[in-house]
Amino acid sequence: ADTTLPDGDWPESIVTLKDRIAGERGERRTQTFKDVDNVPMIPGATFVPYSADLYTSGYWMAPAGSLVSGTLPTLYIRTEGGSDVTSKTEYLAAESWLVPPKDSPSLSGTETADRDDAMGDEEHPATLYIRGRGNYTWTGFEKKPYRLKFTEKQHILGMPASRHFALLAGADDDLGQLRNPLGFEIARHLVHGWTPRMQPVEVVLNGRYIGLYFLTETIRIASDRIDIAEQPDNLTEGDVSGGWLVEVDNYNTSPHISVTLPDKSQPLWVTYHSPESLSTLQSDYLKQQFTLIRDALYQPTTASVPWDRLIDARTMAEVYVVRELLQDEEGFHGSFYLYKDAGDDARWTAGPVWDFGNSYRNSLTDFIWDAPNFECFLIDRLYAFPEFQAAVHEAFGRYYHTLRPAVEHYIDSLAGAIADAAAADCRVWPSYGTDRMKEKARDILGRLSEKTEWLAGRWGTEWDAIQTPDADSADTEIQYYNLHGRLVAAFPAHASETPLRNLPPGVYVRRTVCHGVTRSSQRVVLAHPH
Repeated sequence: ADTTLPDGDWPESIVTLKDRIAGERGERRTQTFKDVDNVPMIPGATFVPYSADLYTSGYWMAPAGSLVSGTLPTLYIRTEGGSDVTSKTEYLAAESWLVPPKDSPSLSGTETADRDDAMGDEEHPATLYIRGRGNYTWTGFEKKPYRLKFTEKQHILGMPASRHFALLAGADDDLGQLRNPLGFEIARHLVHGWTPRMQPVEVVLNGRYIGLYFLTETIRIASDRIDIAEQPDNLTEGDVSGGWLVEVDNYNTSPHISVTLPDKSQPLWVTYHSPESLSTLQSDYLKQQFTLIRDALYQPTTASVPWDRLIDARTMAEVYVVRELLQDEEGFHGSFYLYKDAGDDARWTAGPVWDFGNSYRNSLTDFIWDAPNFECFLIDRLYAFPEFQAAVHEAFGRYYHTLRPAVEHYIDSLAGAIADAAAADCRVWPSYGTDRMKEKARDILGRLSEKTEWLAGRWGTEWDAIQTPDADSADTEIQYYNLHGRLVAAFPAHASETPLRNLPPGVYVRRTVCHGVTRSSQRVVLAHPH
């Protein structure tokens, strides 16, 4: 800053010193970060204000190389003309490349010419478009999330090739950006269907280091994501029963359909993502479907289950258990996705999961609808039905007996892997970041354990549908599902398959599972009476 104060050491807080400098320049005050005393200055950096007002905040602009920890892959993005990304709707043209960690010659352990996840270099970058994304995470924080759309499919960090990814900033996560990874990891092993993959990266945007992000697959219909029929926009005749991807949203923004619920303060807003534009035929069908769901859930008795012909109980129960384990009261209020394939007998399937930013913000000894900060839609009514409770108990028992160790190991390992990058992120974003990742991992796993045991006390841990293998004698289990997706038989891999003789003749899906994690591909088998 321009000032007549001489160079030297000043035994004052940064805020006090800034006030003195600002006074000499005729300004009332300049802050580097809002309401933060003793903000760590970055040597060799320049303070850049966010705006021209006299009470402005800003950030430290330093050579990116002096801030990157180099312990994770670094994603470089350069917009056309160096323009700032300021819009959630308008894309900017850009180019990007990925640099491996300092201690790794390549991202996949092979030479650059052979690896398929390096995504170019500074001289030969990939081309893409970038814009902002998110709702509160876009408007409420200075560290912003972004949406990426590459001009050609990119195979990045082991994720299937695609043009569509997001950069999640985690500025709303005071548990070391571990909320989303924890929720996604549980869902990946517990919820049938696809769960977005994510990988931690450090990001440099237009030469500025902007910290630790999670590069994440976006939710969309595709063969390697939500693998269902894709319905055309504005279809005026024919089958509109399937190819739906929708989101129960907490923002009254277009496009959506709206259904009034008798016990809620706001309507059920259902945003449709695919198709993106609806004809009257499609709009009427979508509204009719959620009206039928409402009527089925708000009937005066739980003796009959008409909702079971509309909603897939298994995936809904699995998604609910994930949200309950993370005490995520917003999980059925917004960012609650459902999809439906074509066919009159196809049901609305819950998932994929998204956005665990409001997890663990309330009591760990309540169900998520007991005293929520956000109204829960549908799930509290659905839980009243005994058939749904049975599906919930099965999903929870499966988690309790087979997934807990793997999930805890994943979070411990992730916390260690991102610790240095998180510390670098914290130097740029001290209001959001942390340099105490081990402490954050212990914190979030402690909350998970407390909530798990509380649920075990209310639901029990019996896993009726599956014979849990003896850990001393087998770590692999063979499971058989019917074509309705229901588990009908399971036993340790070393055991005889004699139980199959007790199944009715038919077609089944055989699944091999190791400690709750699918080890091999599913395959179709035939059960024969002989």
